[in-house]
Amino acid sequence: MASFPGPSSTPYNWQNKATENFSRLCQLIVTICSDLFRDILSHYIPPGNLRTELDKNKNKLDKVKSINPQQKRLLYPDPGKASPMAKDLDFSLLYVLIRNICGITPHKNGWGDNIENGDNSIAACIDRIRLQRNLISGHSKTGSMDNASFHSTWTVLENSIIEIEKQLTGGAMFKRAVNALYLCELSPASTKRYVEEITRAFKSTLSRLEEKMEEKLRLVRKYTQVV
Repeated sequence: MASFPGPSSTPYNWQNKATENFSRLCQLIVTICSDLFRDILSHYIPPGNLRTELDKNKNKLDKVKSINPQQKRLLYPDPGKASPMAKDLDFSLLYVLIRNICGITPHKNGWGDNIENGDNSIAACIDRIRLQRNLISGHSKTGSMDNASFHSTWTVLENSIIEIEKQLTGGAMFKRAVNALYLCELSPASTKRYVEEITRAFKSTLSRLEEKMEEKLRLVRKYTQVV
């Protein structure tokens, strides 16, 4: 990786390096990381078998609270509508399927839990990417990230992407794509779209957290009234 990313020519709110850093990371997540997750899904579940695996695991997926109604309709469309393919799925839904129906051995501390340093299993690398994506989403309010945080986040993502690709295919296509994105100028249209997608994901996460908190408050009030 070069010492500094390429300059941004984007006029869409990127007045400084911090906003450019954020937009570059958004594009990395929405494009390269999502495509990597699609390849992971297709590696463990051949595209022709995806419908069968979704149907077989419906009860299990129905219990995953992070799947919103729109995503559920995508996975289980009305009769006569096309069944989803990996290309139709976004980052969050790809992660859910990879974690729940691909049969990948969890990392040492288990899916969604803290990842031990030095754990380079596929599951650990997948969870590192998910964690960094969540951290990036947390910067949506400001739309910016300082240089130190940017380089730290980029390095974790780059290393995880390279490790997964090495173990799955032994190739370097994603490695080259990461380096190209790091060095390129950002286009106005694509940058705006990727940032908006990350921002939507952040708002959706906040909404789910608020719903969970409200449910807990309802239970507390109910219990208090009974007592």
